[in-house]
Amino acid sequence: TAQLRSLGANVLHQPAIEIREPADWSPVDAAIARLAEFDWLVFSSRNGVEFFLKRLIAVGLDLRALGGRRLAAIGPATVEALAEYHLTADVCPNTYRAESLAEALAPHARGANFFLARASRGREVLAEMLTAAGGNVTQAVVYESRDVAEPDADVLAAMTTGHIEWTTVTSSAIARSLVRMFGDALRQTKLVAISPLTAAVLAELGHPPATVAEEYTGDGIIAAILADRDDRAL
Repeated sequence: TAQLRSLGANVLHQPAIEIREPADWSPVDAAIARLAEFDWLVFSSRNGVEFFLKRLIAVGLDLRALGGRRLAAIGPATVEALAEYHLTADVCPNTYRAESLAEALAPHARGANFFLARASRGREVLAEMLTAAGGNVTQAVVYESRDVAEPDADVLAAMTTGHIEWTTVTSSAIARSLVRMFGDALRQTKLVAISPLTAAVLAELGHPPATVAEEYTGDGIIAAILADRDDRAL
């Protein structure tokens, strides 16, 4: 938002999903009790880092409990979240998606024990690929992701009347929720997808994006918008 505003944009916020702690912490607590058994802790989002480490502290432990564990992060935002706790990621792939993270971990996988801190919904590809590479995978939901049921009335009005030039779509779950909330009104805006995977979900839902970020980050989304505007100005 700050970057877009610095470039002169007017920004409206519409949450598409809500993030909250899981209804049942027991699988996470069981994993925390077994931390010494894991060779790797794998985080596929900033939320995963924050909810897992806050739970670690809530059950009476601290960062010393992570001693000897290696840490893997899916992308720079997740690396940054670890750094906020003075933790350094041992592995982060060059492209920020589950397949790339699994490929980066594959050379370390055979016989290793992995804990995946995950959301309540999402693809199973990371666990499947690590298992196929010979790893032993334990995963637990450290946060829940739920769709927002209704859009803000002012945002809906702006969307319906074509006053929103761009709408950012930063995950597959958000793509599905936006289509559910806005329906055909989404055709009044241009969609920018954070990755080819998110773009494919939008296309499957009948709302192909106008452009797709080359780098799967917030910075990549802004670069994609600027590139599209530059192309149209030529």
